[in-house]
Amino acid sequence: MNDSKGEISRRELLQKLSPLGKVSLDTTKCTGCGLCAQECPTGALTVLLNEESDTFRLLFKHGICVACGQCVEVCPEKCLQVERLLEPDKIDGQSVLFEDEIARCSRCGGPIGPKSMIEKLQARMTAAGHALTPQLGLCPDCKVQTQFDHLIGKNGHIS
Repeated sequence: MNDSKGEISRRELLQKLSPLGKVSLDTTKCTGCGLCAQECPTGALTVLLNEESDTFRLLFKHGICVACGQCVEVCPEKCLQVERLLEPDKIDGQSVLFEDEIARCSRCGGPIGPKSMIEKLQARMTAAGHALTPQLGLCPDCKVQTQFDHLIGKNGHIS
């Protein structure tokens, strides 16, 4: 605890000097976009897609986070926090920060991403007065194919 002379406790000093970090996440804001895991230089944040159970998970591996903060900077929802913290009992473990059902492509059935990401995007578009398009329910490959199909048209010629 800080005293009037600006001194800190031994515990606070150890936390500030800890080489490891702890990531926490506000699940009410997270869409599961996975950018944090994609930008994590140590692999402390990873995405696990389990197609058998149709689940999307964002995992945090405690022992390899260096509290660099890149995940916080890249997060579009601003729902991540990182603190320097040494938790010896969790160094070899991992925890699930976010879990959701996988949304599937309405055309081919392939995985798109977490359902909450699609739902939050739809809600934002509706709130902004934009019409929802069927494209939101398509995987990237089917989006391209749909655009190509529209370009070619029904008569088989480019329109």
